[in-house]
Amino acid sequence: MNKTKGTICDVFIVVAAVALLLGIASRIAASPFVFGVTSQAFLQFAQGLLLFAIAVGVRELMKK
Repeated sequence: MNKTKGTICDVFIVVAAVALLLGIASRIAASPFVFGVTSQAFLQFAQGLLLFAIAVGVRELMKK
């Protein structure tokens, strides 16, 4: 895998993990965090990042 693509995948996975934790914490607290962002928004953002990281990884595997 290209070093840049691998780094991008790693960054997306880390940011998605943070967003997932924020979404879970927001759901437990039953109140929105910063600027009224709800737990559902954090969870959907994490889902999108993980999907994009998977797509980039699969694309790099298919190039070989």
